[in-house]
Amino acid sequence: MKRTLMHLIPALLAVFCAVPAFAAREFTPQSGLWMIPSENNGQPGRGFSLDVQGNTAFLQVFNYEKSGAATFHTAVGQLDESASMTVPLLQFKDGRYLGGPARDAVEDGSAGDVTVTFSDGLNGTIRFPGEEAQPISRFVVPEKWPHWWAQITPSPSLQNKEGWRHMQWTATSPDGVRHVWEAFLFKGENDRLWLGLAPQIDGDTSGGAFECRFLTDTQVFDCTTTRRIESGFYFSFESKEPPELQRLRFRVFGPDVVGVIQPTSNPTQRMTLNGSQYGSFHCNGAHCTGPNERSARVYVDSEFLYGTCITGYCGGYDNVTLIPSSGAWIIRDENTGRPGRGVFLDAQDDTIIVQTSDYLAAGHPTFHMGAGNLVGSRTFGEDTTTSLPLVRYKDGRYFGGPARSGTEAANDGDMRLSFSPRKEGRGSLDFGTGDITLPGEGTTRLHRLMLEPTMAGSMAHMLGEYLLIWNTAQGKRRQWVRLTRMEDVFAMNDDGTVQCYQGFVNVIQYSMTCALLPTPNIKQDWIGSASVTNVMPFHRNVPSRDFLMRTRDRHGNWLGLGAVNLPGLAIPQDQ
Repeated sequence: MKRTLMHLIPALLAVFCAVPAFAAREFTPQSGLWMIPSENNGQPGRGFSLDVQGNTAFLQVFNYEKSGAATFHTAVGQLDESASMTVPLLQFKDGRYLGGPARDAVEDGSAGDVTVTFSDGLNGTIRFPGEEAQPISRFVVPEKWPHWWAQITPSPSLQNKEGWRHMQWTATSPDGVRHVWEAFLFKGENDRLWLGLAPQIDGDTSGGAFECRFLTDTQVFDCTTTRRIESGFYFSFESKEPPELQRLRFRVFGPDVVGVIQPTSNPTQRMTLNGSQYGSFHCNGAHCTGPNERSARVYVDSEFLYGTCITGYCGGYDNVTLIPSSGAWIIRDENTGRPGRGVFLDAQDDTIIVQTSDYLAAGHPTFHMGAGNLVGSRTFGEDTTTSLPLVRYKDGRYFGGPARSGTEAANDGDMRLSFSPRKEGRGSLDFGTGDITLPGEGTTRLHRLMLEPTMAGSMAHMLGEYLLIWNTAQGKRRQWVRLTRMEDVFAMNDDGTVQCYQGFVNVIQYSMTCALLPTPNIKQDWIGSASVTNVMPFHRNVPSRDFLMRTRDRHGNWLGLGAVNLPGLAIPQDQ
């Protein structure tokens, strides 16, 4: 079996599929660029890019040889019940260099084993060969303040008016009650911040209105309940008296949200908040009535992009920045099943960081890094683009070596990326497909690397937990459903009262239709149905006007960041 990770070959995937299931995690490490905080001194150094899909973790480590030459190592494995894995760090040689002809690489041994363990979705430890274990954390680009929310630059004639961030939130109270909210964080005049929560579970009255502060030193939003808020759009929120939620704090990490909630009934209790965001939306004009006054930055497809009437304008958004999916990407024309080049993208708001694993003309492995800003379209049909320099480094720290910062070795030219808002086939936008132009090369297609690809004709990849909306004779009914097993072609829950079969499937999205079957007390042939469409392999958001939600993957792993200990996030017991 070839141990190549640049293009995960079927033999390797077959081994992973045969590994016994581990206990489910209560978090999923966020894909993107990670760092070693003790080595983060503002100078070039080493680190790694991470992609976690299900139980499979893929590391691309960028580091150096004793000679000072930049190199890269790859590691892939299965996270166990402790969210840990110990796997070999593989090296390659003789692959394609920038501007060079197509050429596969070959494996060139191992530097030893790496052990990585995650404590939550943003933190963990790593032990490289010849070194002690040391803490690691997600590399985070600070949020910009004041929040302009999207990309239209204010002009003297168009003052910055209002904007909002659209999110999905969930939390479980200490007594086991599960809450789901549609959350809107508004920016009003004078940069005042308001939060509106709309409950999505029947009978839940825990939503309401909050006034928030943005704490710039910790990047935390601190919110306390208020009576009522009215936005300049069609949103309004009102807290009941007394409110069920007294205070909350949250922080946004790209597509993810983490936080803590303090209930009013028992102020000593705390609920862990996890969520995700669709994106940010903005109106820059006096009445928001023209396309050049409306802009958006989106991590996942949103109904607000298409013809939603806001303050009288129904034509949708023209100024749109698509935030591509962070993680491992692959160049379509180089997907040969052999080792080759790789690309890792980390997109946070309008900032994008790129790491390439490639080679020098003589065949030595190297890496390039670059950072830039995503430039949104001026019309909805145009691409989101970026152009950034690819810089090569030298003389940084090698495995087992002393602490040492790197220096720039060369700027090897600019990379160009573009991401299209046009729909790929049927359904929602794909945030895992783009085009890449490397220095000295033509433009070619780029797409996200699937570490746990679907199997033709199987529903196994759709196992997991969902908040479904059932259509019944008594009307719509929301219900948590956990699909845990396969029987023939059906994905089912434990007792078989929910059975789902596969609908439309292509490389970027899946769908299924589910039947709610009778129980001993109900004798109908079936009592309800639900459709789940636009499930994408790299997003847990399910774009839908009915507010569907996916919270666990097919292994039972929680898809959020979990309970994360961050500065400023905790609500003190005396408050």
